[in-house]
Amino acid sequence: MELLDLRCFLKLVEEGSVTKAASVMHMSQPNLSRHLLRLEDELGAQLYVRDPKHAKLTDAGRRLFDYASVVVGLVDEALVEVGNESALPKGQVRIGFGDAEAMALVMDAIVACRASYPGIVFHLHAGSSLTLLNRLNAGQLDFVFEVEHISRVDYCELVLPGTDVWGVYPLPGTPLADLSRVTPADLAGEPLIISRQFLKSAFLKRWAGEHYADLNPVVSMDVFPSEWRRLVQQRAGHMVGYLYFQNKPHQVLGSKGIPFDPPLHTCHALIWKKGRPLPLASQKFLEELERLSKEAEA
Repeated sequence: MELLDLRCFLKLVEEGSVTKAASVMHMSQPNLSRHLLRLEDELGAQLYVRDPKHAKLTDAGRRLFDYASVVVGLVDEALVEVGNESALPKGQVRIGFGDAEAMALVMDAIVACRASYPGIVFHLHAGSSLTLLNRLNAGQLDFVFEVEHISRVDYCELVLPGTDVWGVYPLPGTPLADLSRVTPADLAGEPLIISRQFLKSAFLKRWAGEHYADLNPVVSMDVFPSEWRRLVQQRAGHMVGYLYFQNKPHQVLGSKGIPFDPPLHTCHALIWKKGRPLPLASQKFLEELERLSKEAEA
C-alpha cells in the first residue's frame, strides 16, 4: 500500500471532492483518481461514491479513514523526529483525559514542557475511559489520563499523587441535604445525576452493595457539559461526583457536597500502551510529569 495513495485518500476526505483535493495537492484530477482507484483495487472495496460536487464515503471508506489517519500521522511524526535528532525535540503529544482535580498536574507538565521545548505541540481529547482506551489502542492517542484508575497488564502507568473523594451534592431542602454522611441506603430510589462510567464501575457496585440495583440515575453522561449546573438548578436530581467541586465557586448552586459512608476514594494515573515506543516528544512530557509528581508528593 503506497503512502501517497493514503495521503490522496485523506485529502479527499478533508476537502470533500476530487477536484478540491487535486488542487490542494497540486495534482491533476485524473492522476489523483488513479491513486484512489489503485487503493480501492488493493483493498477490494469501494471507498467513496463518485459525485462531481461531493465525495461521500462508504462504510469501507470510513473504516479506512481511521487507519489511514494513524498510519500517515505516525509516518509524519517519524520524519519530524528522526530528521531532527540533533535539534530540540519537536512533534505532537496526544492526551485523552477525564475530569479530575489531578488534571491540573498534567496541565502544569504541558506548560513546563512547552517552556523547554517550544516545538512540541499538545492535543487534548476529552471522553469516557472506554472511548479513550479504544483510541489509545488504535494508536490515535499517546497517553490517557484515567480517572477511577485500575492497573492493567497491557498498559504502563504513572499513578499521580492524591485521590478523588466521592460524595453527593444534594438538592437543597431535601432529606439528603440534612445528612453529614450518605450511605447506599440513603441514595436508594433518589433521582441521581451521575457519570455513565462511574455508574457502571466496580467501585460503585462494591460501595452500594445490595442497594446498587435501587440506584435511580435520571441523567447520565460520558462527559459533563459546561451547563450541567442547570440540571441541579432545575431540580432534576442530586449530583454524584468528586467533592472537590465544592471548592469551586458556583459549581453546584446552593449545595454542599456530602461524602459517602463508607468513604470511597479513587486514584488517577497517566497510562500508555505497553510495548509501543514513545516518540521523543512524549518522553519529554512524561519526564516533566514524573518530576512534578515527585515534587507534589515531597
